[in-house]
Amino acid sequence: MPSIPIAISPLVAERYGDRLLSTSTDVRIITPQGGRWPDEAQDAVVAYFSQDFWNSEESRPAGGHLFGLPNLNWFHSFSAGVDHPVFRSLLERGVLLSNSSGSSAPSIAQYVIGMMLRVSKRMDGWAANQREGVWQSQETEELTGKTVGIVGVGAIGGEVARLAKALGMRVIGLRRRQRPLRNVDELLPPERLPELLEASDYVVLTVPLSSETDGMIGEAELRAMKPSAWLINIARGRVVREEALIEALRARTIAGAVLDVFEEEPLPGESELWALPNVIVTPHNSGWSPLNFERASELFVENFGRFVAGRPLRNQVRLKDL
Repeated sequence: MPSIPIAISPLVAERYGDRLLSTSTDVRIITPQGGRWPDEAQDAVVAYFSQDFWNSEESRPAGGHLFGLPNLNWFHSFSAGVDHPVFRSLLERGVLLSNSSGSSAPSIAQYVIGMMLRVSKRMDGWAANQREGVWQSQETEELTGKTVGIVGVGAIGGEVARLAKALGMRVIGLRRRQRPLRNVDELLPPERLPELLEASDYVVLTVPLSSETDGMIGEAELRAMKPSAWLINIARGRVVREEALIEALRARTIAGAVLDVFEEEPLPGESELWALPNVIVTPHNSGWSPLNFERASELFVENFGRFVAGRPLRNQVRLKDL
């Protein structure tokens, strides 16, 4: 077997290097030093863009250079989203691509449930009363018996469904592939999106961005929602037509929106979304967790064993998926 040079971060090498080396006697680990790659990184046939590259100002340039390594056979990304043009470029070069779909599912699903509880229990009202020293009761609701519509029941949507069922909610899912899913009371195909929107008290967007999902929630879809319903978007900003959403929020044709993603990020300071009283804005942060690094890296190590053995990769991404 030819040599298998792997380009990874120092942290991945420190925590997982022994396991990678035990996979094959021909493994060679290459790490950047001082934010720069040594010349031998040009030989790398495997690269893993781990979360620590993204989080460090010093190491981010080194992580970015992974995408251009000339001899790559396989690239693994810590994120689930692969809608950035650089991933299409890798696939068009013939590079195998896999992602870490599922590694952030627990964190994002807990964010979604937390936001639904924040809305239903009117937690912002309690917080405002505390700041002002006001002792005042307020009427709140339960999630029990409410309907959540999950647009895209993959790893994240499935975890949202599990937690929602534990709280006594009814779950409607939307998914291209129709097969029975645990914790989903009713599964609809994409052409029945209006039915999901009409029935849901909370609409949760968890789809990847693709040609099919770009702009899938526009004026007509927002009109189909209940006036009392909330939209929660943790997918990608372009899944929703932002101007149509702002108009619906202004007119209160929907009750409100929880937005972690936007058409332009960072969200411009002049955006009306910052000031609308029925919007909760978070800075594309719903998936962050100290456990994500471990989950994504465990998946990379497992996939490396599959790569060496010539077996199919888990979470492999193909051009038709983009």
